[in-house]
Amino acid sequence: ASRAPHRRRAMASTSFAPSAAFAAFASRARGASTRARSCDGISSVPRAHHRPRSSRARGRSAAVTEEAMAEDVVDAPAAAAAAAPARARARGRTDGEDAPRVVVFSGGTAMNGITSDLSALTQKVTHVIPVSDNGGSTSEIVRVLGGPAVGDLRSRCLRLSDESTPEAVAVKTLLAHRLHPTDSAVAVKTLLAHRLHPTDSALARDEWYQIQEGNHALWEGIGDDYANIIRRFLVHFHQEVTASTVKGRFDFVNGSIGNFFFAGARLFFRSMDAAIFLYSRVSRIPDDTVVVPCILSEDNARVNLAAELVDGSIIRGQNEISHPSIDSKKFSKDMSFSSKNPDVVSKEFWTSVLESGEFPELEAHEMWGGLRQSSRGFKSVRDALKSGSLSDAAELLQSRFIDIAYRPLSVWDVNKVVTAYDPLPSPIKRVFYASSINANDENFEVHPKMNPTVAVKIAECDVIVYGMGSLYTSIVPNLALKSMGDAVKNASCKKVLMLNGGLDRETGTMSASDIVQAIVDALNMKYTSAELENPVLAYVTDVVVPRGGGIRIDADALAAMGVRVHECDSVPAPVKNAIDTVHYEPSAFVQLLTRIVTDTSGD
Repeated sequence: ASRAPHRRRAMASTSFAPSAAFAAFASRARGASTRARSCDGISSVPRAHHRPRSSRARGRSAAVTEEAMAEDVVDAPAAAAAAAPARARARGRTDGEDAPRVVVFSGGTAMNGITSDLSALTQKVTHVIPVSDNGGSTSEIVRVLGGPAVGDLRSRCLRLSDESTPEAVAVKTLLAHRLHPTDSAVAVKTLLAHRLHPTDSALARDEWYQIQEGNHALWEGIGDDYANIIRRFLVHFHQEVTASTVKGRFDFVNGSIGNFFFAGARLFFRSMDAAIFLYSRVSRIPDDTVVVPCILSEDNARVNLAAELVDGSIIRGQNEISHPSIDSKKFSKDMSFSSKNPDVVSKEFWTSVLESGEFPELEAHEMWGGLRQSSRGFKSVRDALKSGSLSDAAELLQSRFIDIAYRPLSVWDVNKVVTAYDPLPSPIKRVFYASSINANDENFEVHPKMNPTVAVKIAECDVIVYGMGSLYTSIVPNLALKSMGDAVKNASCKKVLMLNGGLDRETGTMSASDIVQAIVDALNMKYTSAELENPVLAYVTDVVVPRGGGIRIDADALAAMGVRVHECDSVPAPVKNAIDTVHYEPSAFVQLLTRIVTDTSGD
């Protein structure tokens, strides 16, 4: 098949069946995680001389086969990969045999702010991520296609993506895209970060067709090698969802292009590891940096999480445990902002903030999106109007309208903010994997297998980090697995727990020692037939606390456990709320982690 770059539109009607070429690639990809992804089958760099094509060129037809698709993936050149060591030295990173090997247990978003600084210290990081999310656009993919959730994996891969060249940023932007105007130099980043319309199914579907047919502006700035690979898996995803026999048409509302690409790759290769490997190559994640799901799941098997509360009741589904969803099609902003002293921990306050646009200690662009300031330096529409500059006011207002109308700010991005404050009826006793989250089905507890790659990485690592994130829905699902407790216990390294900046719906009024005990109970598989009796220090040796955080540090209880406490510099949270009052200062945390790893005084 011709490899001409102008065949993009024709792919929308092309079907792919695995061939020998693809089978060979898939075989390499499936084993990539356990080999630190040292595969010569895929390069991380497209041809440098390719330029964005016009919409006319993109619209020309050409024949495409799966062999050509495999050829594109296998034969992508390696110029930037060769340049990676120089870039690493420029950033001061410790590469080579002396670089510390780190295993991080976390969810998909909370640790993202630390990852860049951690990568600057060492590329040898294994990110262990849960695959039980059932909220947002992920839930629609799982409903129609089954399989483990890809959203948190995609989020971490995207954050780790290379940004050293304009095209690398362009790929990242594509896979992370939300409807937002952007410069062509950041096209790939925009595409893979993009989300479709947050509330209107028809508008979201129309935009999706533009993207997968190659007619969307997001493709500008992306070289043909990358574009061909990305588009083909988007097309494969489209074929799968349209051919599905599941009742109810697939709804593209708020769909993440990165999730669609990830799901398309997983379905094509019938392997989550292969999908991660491909995504890592496309987004140019360093070879020694590994993102792995915490469990092994059967092809298209759904992964369900449930919580047993102290009062004996059961909550089904990660989303319901952590932050029950707002229905995007029914949500309306009908609250009035009238209270002079609003209760910031109430749903009514946050909903009314969205309606009024009034938010304390927050610049306009941080709340509403759009431009940071106008061409002449005005930061708010109101200030521009007071100064009589209608053009600046119009410039700011138009940018705000774009974000409010198209980005999923009013429905999806504040989902956790609006609902994470509603207290649970009773504290969480434990979380477990379940065969179903349907209240009408019998809720049998199941025990998925730990991903063996995780065990290998734990045995080799210099430090284990229990990262930031929702305790029971982001961290514990990585730990409450048979054999995980023994793997962590047998690791001869420091085991560091990062406390969040504050409490949330899941942790309620828990103290620092309570959170440590929850980690220990999960690894010991407490309340199950596989229960272990390993001591606290087998799992947690150190606790890191952000200075000024909102969690009570019961030092005496921690000392009785033998756990050492370290305070870390922090920065104020961007939004003052009752969940996180502060965030870790990333470079300070990485420096502190380095001291903890190298300190042998307590061993």
